[in-house]
Amino acid sequence: MYSSTAGVGSSLQRLKRFPDYQHNQLLILAGIEMTIAYELLETRYKIWHSIYWKRSNAATKFAVNKKMEGIAFDAGTSIIEAGRLLDRYYDEYGVDEHDRNNWAEIIRSLISANRWLKEQFGKDCDFKQLTIDL
Repeated sequence: MYSSTAGVGSSLQRLKRFPDYQHNQLLILAGIEMTIAYELLETRYKIWHSIYWKRSNAATKFAVNKKMEGIAFDAGTSIIEAGRLLDRYYDEYGVDEHDRNNWAEIIRSLISANRWLKEQFGKDCDFKQLTIDL
């Protein structure tokens, strides 16, 4: 498991324990985005470890790398979107005093996951972004 996957998973678990999670559309959507990011990162991990890199030909390596670039980029996009949704929730509803610690942990974990994703797969995301921009 990647550290970014663990960060998203931690944030998601804390969000699910947040009091308004079941009743607020913004929190539900943020949870969905976090779930998407988590699943994408898990898929990337499985793909990476399912191939014999030394014995694979160049075409296979190229195809797998392209697939993993897309997965990392999409996971990063989901993390950012989850952050935007959480920001909107905070701006619109605020957080009760007794929920502040849990909220802070949700945000910290998500920020850490995004930072770790950039550290681990920054080049993959940049390559994917360049192909989208062209």
